[in-house]
Amino acid sequence: MTRQSDRLPQRRRMTRLNVASSPPDGWGLMSRKDEDLLSLGGLTIDPGTLVRVLEPTAAASAVLCQRLMSGTYDKPFLVEDGKHRAMCFTIDGSVQSEMRLDDPDALVNDYTRKMMGFLLFCPEPRRVLMIGLGGGSLVKFCNRHLPSTHITAIEIDANVIALRSHFKIPPDGTDLRVIHGDGARYVADLVDVAEFPDVLLVDAYDRNGISPSIAEYEFLEHARRILKDGGVFVMNLAAHESASSMQLERIRHVFGDPVIPVTVGWGGNMVVFAGPALRDRRRLETAPENARRVERTLDLDFRILSGLVQRHLQQAQYEAAQLDPAQLPATGSARPPEWT
Repeated sequence: MTRQSDRLPQRRRMTRLNVASSPPDGWGLMSRKDEDLLSLGGLTIDPGTLVRVLEPTAAASAVLCQRLMSGTYDKPFLVEDGKHRAMCFTIDGSVQSEMRLDDPDALVNDYTRKMMGFLLFCPEPRRVLMIGLGGGSLVKFCNRHLPSTHITAIEIDANVIALRSHFKIPPDGTDLRVIHGDGARYVADLVDVAEFPDVLLVDAYDRNGISPSIAEYEFLEHARRILKDGGVFVMNLAAHESASSMQLERIRHVFGDPVIPVTVGWGGNMVVFAGPALRDRRRLETAPENARRVERTLDLDFRILSGLVQRHLQQAQYEAAQLDPAQLPATGSARPPEWT
């Protein structure tokens, strides 16, 4: 088992590629063209696992294998084991996006399932804007389960978009667009446009970590301005990165409280919720019921997020009671929530 990347968030359960410690005899010779991708053998211990790259048939397979093993290959590539197809930027075991071959629309990675928590605050969004396409997990899930929602995904890497069909992302249509461009610039251009999104989902990582333009205050300020009333901002962060705590504080500074971070699984990712919708007490009070409804219909689990929302409401009630005893509940007493 190889180490996890120090720069990228863990995108899936604790599974690693079994990378060969040294190239076996004849590595790279087992290559073939399949659906516009070149498949390479000899890179993993498991003979049933294929690495597939966006290269022509005539490409030098041994050279490609060497670049993959050394970390100098600069395009996204696919890894398949017969059950899953994953998009990777490095061959050290970190997975950027993943798809079940028998159910392409399913959300495999825990962090993508948590990002759907926007439905607690905005159960019927008209428009969803996504920064970062990856393997299109959220695009496909929303397109399938939110038929009345228009979805736009912005992806800066043309090579990621080139893998679109291999992840079964539907073609563009009336309610779905995938745009090649800079997500931060796209959001900035929306500031003075009337058709603003109800939900902004940000998952903009590449081989070097989070996109620098997405980490800037300017992007967050533009995001705040385009969401208007009732909007929800959701951002995936690599919880193990020191810069993530700084990014969390930036989000809080720009959007104001409440900002609700949800740690995913063993702690490899942190999904952050913010925006005007979270300052609407009515929306917060209906969030637990929305959570139960979504859990029943979409087979998702929002118990942690729902619990954090309820704690925020209790805290707000307690703080209000300290300022004005008339705000006390009918029981006549208030105490701060118990945070665990």
